[in-house]
Amino acid sequence: MAIDLTAESASVAAPPCSARQVSDRVWLDTAPVLDHPPTDRSGLRLTPDEAGWLRHGLGLEAEAIEAARLPDRHTLVTVHRVLFAEADFQAAALAAAIIEWSQKEFSIPPVALGTSFDRAANHFVFTWQSHQRPQGAEVRRMHPVRDLLGRSLPDE
Repeated sequence: MAIDLTAESASVAAPPCSARQVSDRVWLDTAPVLDHPPTDRSGLRLTPDEAGWLRHGLGLEAEAIEAARLPDRHTLVTVHRVLFAEADFQAAALAAAIIEWSQKEFSIPPVALGTSFDRAANHFVFTWQSHQRPQGAEVRRMHPVRDLLGRSLPDE
């Protein structure tokens, strides 16, 4: 099942008003493939449910995208065109398509993605696993050494 997805990313200072929030600093704009006919007349218009699969896929990559970008900036991903053979199409494959696009666009490691074919149901089954922090990479919380009166605090 092949999906041709054309998108672009932009680093913006403030949250964009024309997009849906995927994570703290990652936003997705699917208006070009939802509201308007494709400019070059070769792409397809998606339903809101299908666009939800794009959001799901980008959500799996969001933590890695945020880590790859400047911490004080937001990332806007705009999907401009989607093309696929409608006879073989499964909406969940849109998530896989944007995951692949994200890996190339942001040079991030791949998400664990599994596919298998369910012959009885005659469709592909996708399994997803978002990026996992490596062992020992947990967030460390710094505790103050002194309280507001200047007294030493015990170690925790």
